[in-house]
Amino acid sequence: MTIEELAKRRLSPRTVSLLIGMVMTFATGVAMFSLPVPYVLETPGPTFDTLGAQDGADLIQVEEKPSHPVTGELRLTTVGAYGTDPGSLGLFRMIAGYFNPDEALVPYDLLYSRESTAEEREAESAAQMTSSQDSATAAALEYLGMSVGILIDEPLSDGAKAAFKTGDELVSLDGKPVEGYGSLKRLLDVIEGGDEAEVAIVRDGKERTVKVVTSRDNDGRTLLGVTISFDFPVKVEFGVENIGGPSAGSMFALGIIDKLGPQDLADGRVIAGTGTVDSDGSIGPIGGIRQKMVGARRDGAEVFLAPAANCSEAAGHEPAGLRVIKVSSLDDAVKALSALRSGGGDELPSCSD
Repeated sequence: MTIEELAKRRLSPRTVSLLIGMVMTFATGVAMFSLPVPYVLETPGPTFDTLGAQDGADLIQVEEKPSHPVTGELRLTTVGAYGTDPGSLGLFRMIAGYFNPDEALVPYDLLYSRESTAEEREAESAAQMTSSQDSATAAALEYLGMSVGILIDEPLSDGAKAAFKTGDELVSLDGKPVEGYGSLKRLLDVIEGGDEAEVAIVRDGKERTVKVVTSRDNDGRTLLGVTISFDFPVKVEFGVENIGGPSAGSMFALGIIDKLGPQDLADGRVIAGTGTVDSDGSIGPIGGIRQKMVGARRDGAEVFLAPAANCSEAAGHEPAGLRVIKVSSLDDAVKALSALRSGGGDELPSCSD
């Protein structure tokens, strides 16, 4: 039978139904795989050397030249994300990510508010980055023994509004000197929340003493009822673009210490890590630890500094060839790198311990 004859023959109703069913099944499948799903897919993101440059600008810029040659790399790590706009992650990409051990699906509502706009999320992430840079600078300079001034940024409580003005510098608390953020926290820890504290401040170049009733937060820490900012003795700036959030704090702090301190911390190695850093040097947990370890190893890291609070997620998922060291503070991290530099470090704690 020729092609012309086949074309002239009428298709049976059964054949027509079968063809229509096949077309509808195909169309339904295509539509399903393009449907948005309520998840965010986290992937290994790029890493950046805090001792190096990005787009021609040093990631960490300091006034003083390093006292030693800077070798090796101290890389901050990031997480890539698909689906940060509600419903923008397709089913096909979600399924591919589900079967990829280097990626992770996280319910959208655990990460973001559906009421927030993309612009609001970007602004919040940028603010977190700026805050982490300030905290990293304060922690690093205090670690190096420099005096960091503590300034009143905004009085919040009624008592604080009556006692302080924006720009006041804290000098002492109950007669004991405030010598940086770490010392302020220690002095507040010995005051019972709700008690009155005597605070010496410098305002308009003159020292004066004020009294303020303290309060207590949900974690039981005593508060002055203010937000603070810092007066740094050394100018430190950051040439970082298109990176947000607070999780680069620990690596920023280590980069500052390497550039201003007496030791070449990296010592020719590629070191990566992550973690928030408080102004007193404590290192806190972050999200996406597994993806960050994968990204670190991909970019040549031999050692990864992981927050102790993330070790339960990291243990057993370390990429081959990457040594993961557990740290709880900036002091832990510097000591770990110093031990590696001297050829030791066998006793350093890992997340699998």
